[in-house]
Amino acid sequence: MLDITWNENDNLALAVSTGIDSMSLLHMLNTTYKHTYHHLICLHVNHGLRSESKEEAEFIEQYCKEHNIKIYIRTLDLSEVVNRNKSIQDVSRKIRYEWFDEMMQRTQSDVLLTAHHLDDQKETISYRLFTGRIGRASLGINQVQKRNDYVICRPFLNVSKSTLKKYQQEFAFRYFEDASNNDNKYTRNYIRNKILPVIEQREDFSTGHLLDLNQWMNDARSLIIDQAKAFINNEVQQLDKVVINRCAFNQLNPLVKTQVLDQLLETYVQQRFSVKAYKEWMSIFDNFEKQSIFHISDDWQFIVAYDKLLLCEDIEFNANSIFINRNEQYVFGNWLIEANDIASPLFVRTRLSGDRIQYYNRGNKHHKKVNRIMIDNKIDIHKRNNCPIILHGDVIIAIGDFWIDSNFKNALTITYIGDDFNE
Repeated sequence: MLDITWNENDNLALAVSTGIDSMSLLHMLNTTYKHTYHHLICLHVNHGLRSESKEEAEFIEQYCKEHNIKIYIRTLDLSEVVNRNKSIQDVSRKIRYEWFDEMMQRTQSDVLLTAHHLDDQKETISYRLFTGRIGRASLGINQVQKRNDYVICRPFLNVSKSTLKKYQQEFAFRYFEDASNNDNKYTRNYIRNKILPVIEQREDFSTGHLLDLNQWMNDARSLIIDQAKAFINNEVQQLDKVVINRCAFNQLNPLVKTQVLDQLLETYVQQRFSVKAYKEWMSIFDNFEKQSIFHISDDWQFIVAYDKLLLCEDIEFNANSIFINRNEQYVFGNWLIEANDIASPLFVRTRLSGDRIQYYNRGNKHHKKVNRIMIDNKIDIHKRNNCPIILHGDVIIAIGDFWIDSNFKNALTITYIGDDFNE
């Protein structure tokens, strides 16, 4: 009956609630399947929300003592969560798994077992489908899941609730019913108790198709993930910053775009963003009429410039100076500087008193003050002190994005990206 996805030398920890599902799994592990693992412990969380909670904790503690199984019990205080009208299910799950993380390490256990079964799988698929949680993760529960330094296994995931009930009747072990499972104010309970039974009552309907849909979605996601990885390998440069081929990115399927962003942002920014945010970003990426810069976190930003999308750390520049090498891009203040085929490094700084450019007119050398050029080009005063002055050797070859020496116009691109950010 069990899907054995662990090894004989593994130490198992069973999350047991005293319900029929986890008690069935505990009974099997302690009898028929005792040869499949090295050592077994139990983890029980007393949420303290029902009058029966204390009795259940005492029962499972005594049960494990009688069967020579080590058990650890954690009692939660969720009164503040209740008073603040927050989601008890979400908060308790977070606390529960944080404790599981701690206990798995403390007891040197390899595998955490949960008693999720086939009916739970259908319920989860329905819940995620009806609430619009589609595309970025599996619709269903994974049978094997890596978490931190251990693995979560769900050996009942292909076993129906009715089968577990028959098993309990056959061996007549004790279990507890959680009355809150019948409270349809919880969305999952409503799906379990109201929606799925109605579907099963019709001969032309079957909840089994939910499993087919989940498999189809998993196969589709695998293809999307493969395409995203191929794009990143071929069209993305990953050094101290991420440089994405903008045109190639814009031509991708929207689902592949989302996966590309997911993979890159999880790697570098270590943060997950909403699909709504992605859609806003993609509209900016697709607008070639203006270049822009926008912050996506306290430390990271996207720079949209010509044929490239740059994901880089947000660095403040004042009067600092830098060197830029051949075929390198750099953000200096609110300017993006791209140096193409240039023989030696360029030096970039802010203006100094007495800065002048030199140029030739009809074979004669002339000079002009940098400040005069800024005035002639009507550069705002607040921009002048932060404007990049670019030198090739000792010679000024560019001032911001409004003057470039004619000898370097094909090798140097400078874009002001500050205005779009401040809009």
